[in-house]
Amino acid sequence: MSAASPTARAQRRSTLVTAVAGVVCAIAAAYLLLVTVPGARAEQRAFKAAHPCRSDAVSKKCLRPAAATVNGTETVTSGKSVQRWLSVTEDDGTRHRILMAGRPSVVGKVRPGDRVTVTHWHHKSRFVDFHNRRQPTDDDPRGGYRLPYAIALGLLPVAAGFLWAAYRFGRRSTDSPRRSLRQIALPSAAALLLGVLGAAMPWFLRSVWTPLLITGAGTAALLAWVVLAARRDRPRNDDAAAARVPGGEEVLAAGP
Repeated sequence: MSAASPTARAQRRSTLVTAVAGVVCAIAAAYLLLVTVPGARAEQRAFKAAHPCRSDAVSKKCLRPAAATVNGTETVTSGKSVQRWLSVTEDDGTRHRILMAGRPSVVGKVRPGDRVTVTHWHHKSRFVDFHNRRQPTDDDPRGGYRLPYAIALGLLPVAAGFLWAAYRFGRRSTDSPRRSLRQIALPSAAALLLGVLGAAMPWFLRSVWTPLLITGAGTAALLAWVVLAARRDRPRNDDAAAARVPGGEEVLAAGP
């Protein structure tokens, strides 16, 4: 048996790499949608349902406010990322260095010596109150599902695009190069665009199900489009193969 040509080996390698990338993206999206996002949403619901602790309560499930004195603030900049830290000491002597989130409504106003109230839940600082201002910390679970949700919705159409590209890479030997590239490049670009749209929706839509429904419907429509396009091109490929003359033969036109 003759060794495979470099072109065939490269084609198999492209098919394998693209298929593995598609499977990895699909598994990651499924894990985020089925495990990470439901867990984050359950934590958010539990946090919203929690009540302030009684003075003698020791449960970590209730909200425990603690009066504290501000030691100082710190702003750490890394590229475009900005982290704002608040250092406080509670009245019992416990010190905390808290990473704040959202707008600096508290960390941008307080000065050393100011009095604040730090609210804890499950042994983590969740938000800080200063006079009539409240700022969440980085451990505030409200909205914590949005980032993994956005990643999952971005990966869904990308996974479909990778798997379709792997399928087309495996069929390139039976297609014309121009048609094969078109059937790979256009769906891949559409999948990428749909992935960007899916990843953006959780940040702008309050509904949890709407982004998933839109992204799922868009991915299904994309797959239906490429499958129908491939089926429409198949008869042309078969006709071309049937009309192809074996190598070395010459067709002579009949004379007048």
